[in-house]
Amino acid sequence: MRSIRPLTLLLLCPLFALPAFAGGNLWTYRNNSDLNWHKLTAAGTLLVGADEALLCLDPQTGKPLWTRPDLRDLPGRQVEEVAGTPFLLVTQGSFGSKVTLFALNIEDGTTLWQSEKLKGATIGIFPVYEEDMVILFTSRHAGEAKTKPDMIAFQLSSGDVLWDVDYEDKVDLHTVEGVGKWKIHYDLSGHQDPTVANGALYLPFAGVHKYDLKSGKLLWKSVFDVTEGKLKKGNASIVVKDGVVYSSAKGTLKALDDQTGALKWTSQDFGAAVAEVQVAGNLIYGRLGGTFYDYKDREWDLKKPLGVVALNKTTGSVVWKFDKADDAITNMLLLPEQNTMVIADAKTLIGLDTTSENKPTELFRTKVEFKNKVGVGGAAMKVARFGMGGLQGGLKGLSDDKKAQDVPIMLSRQENGQIVVRGRQHILAFDPKTKTIPWSVQYAAPGMSGWMKFAMASIYAMNYMSATYSASQTYYGTAENNRANAQRQSMIRNFSQLMNQRFSATKSGGRFVHVLTNLEEGKEKGPGLVGVDMATGAASYQILLKDKEPDYVVDEVTGRLFNLKGKELFAYSVR
Repeated sequence: MRSIRPLTLLLLCPLFALPAFAGGNLWTYRNNSDLNWHKLTAAGTLLVGADEALLCLDPQTGKPLWTRPDLRDLPGRQVEEVAGTPFLLVTQGSFGSKVTLFALNIEDGTTLWQSEKLKGATIGIFPVYEEDMVILFTSRHAGEAKTKPDMIAFQLSSGDVLWDVDYEDKVDLHTVEGVGKWKIHYDLSGHQDPTVANGALYLPFAGVHKYDLKSGKLLWKSVFDVTEGKLKKGNASIVVKDGVVYSSAKGTLKALDDQTGALKWTSQDFGAAVAEVQVAGNLIYGRLGGTFYDYKDREWDLKKPLGVVALNKTTGSVVWKFDKADDAITNMLLLPEQNTMVIADAKTLIGLDTTSENKPTELFRTKVEFKNKVGVGGAAMKVARFGMGGLQGGLKGLSDDKKAQDVPIMLSRQENGQIVVRGRQHILAFDPKTKTIPWSVQYAAPGMSGWMKFAMASIYAMNYMSATYSASQTYYGTAENNRANAQRQSMIRNFSQLMNQRFSATKSGGRFVHVLTNLEEGKEKGPGLVGVDMATGAASYQILLKDKEPDYVVDEVTGRLFNLKGKELFAYSVR
């Protein structure tokens, strides 16, 4: 059993002291058999997969809220929460008639409905909240890397099958993480999510396929290869605007007529994956290149060239192209009130004038500097990198020296108007009005296997709570308007109230982000988490994990960390 006492950072060049950790072990859950996986739900409860049952634990006490011994020994990929709703979808079996789908009430574990209509293993789940619908994509064999998936739409509240159709074209699938050393399963995680607009479903698999949402009828399709080799999410989400469908594939952008699917234009090949598209005014912006996950080598791969292109949305011709991003590029952040598109590369935060013509105009170029560097140095980064153990989430596409550098990965805007720049090991704030950096901090990378996987997951999970809350409110409104079943309405209402409480808590708890670094507790050293306040950049709390390869999740809202090891699950307070 772990103990957590006041910690101090292992510093190479101490610049400031972190506050002492005042929390501790909240509870320990011990099971008779191995605990295989755990997931934090949007409601804050813990789903746990064990050899003998599926359990849900109270995050405050560690006591089981419910137990389903009939749903035993399930891999985590077969237990999926429908984000923003109280429904938990569980599948038993993998092939044909052996597959049973259970829809559980996530609050008490009761079966709301079940179906044996699935034709194979679930490879994707997509809820359509406005229609009280959930669409499941299945494959007749989870070991196939290319398949024609079946699509089946259920009414979420009742389990009634709304429609069931076969996808007409073969789709490239990507491997599922954490399945096991000798097993390989594939799913749709390497593709962007489908898009819903104007009563239609637009699927980004093997081109663009448009379906009628009510009937499942294929309205039109435009088939083209969207897969960037072994890379996940190498093409952009589909954007539908003003009667035009915008997509990307293998270095080009495409515009299709929304009514017929006819190709209106294809841009020139920009030589890099276009993984992000935004449409604003008369322009369509595409982000060129970026860092993508190579699911075969299990490494993050930097694909060049890097930059932003602005196209005339009517003709697809280039209005301007910025290709001076250096060794990294973040997402695009549009500031319409300032006519500015903000990106960051490895060393610089760059503001591009969206009103430019013929060539890009830089409104500002601010060096990404860290005023507080905690345990950061070339030696520390290299030690951490070699400690990753080869295929454990490293970074390709750069020289060895540049692999040791931490670069910006994501931009997000805060309520105060500031832009937060996140890297794997650093965070800074930028004020776009004053062009200044109010605060910044950087931490040394931990010497643990697979640390980059944890770091990247933390970055991309930043906006999950807000998106889930929004989805829950949409579904709650749909439930109130469309259903008369008192029991179901009560369930939806209770869940919505719980989501309201958790979302309100994010106004204090959700402002923190967690950074992996090296910590020291007496004579013990190991990877740990530091909680950084995004409003100030101050390190507010810290926790030593001790395990070289911890299996943990953090509840950003309540400030709890849950770590699984063998037959035990530990809960800690981290602030």
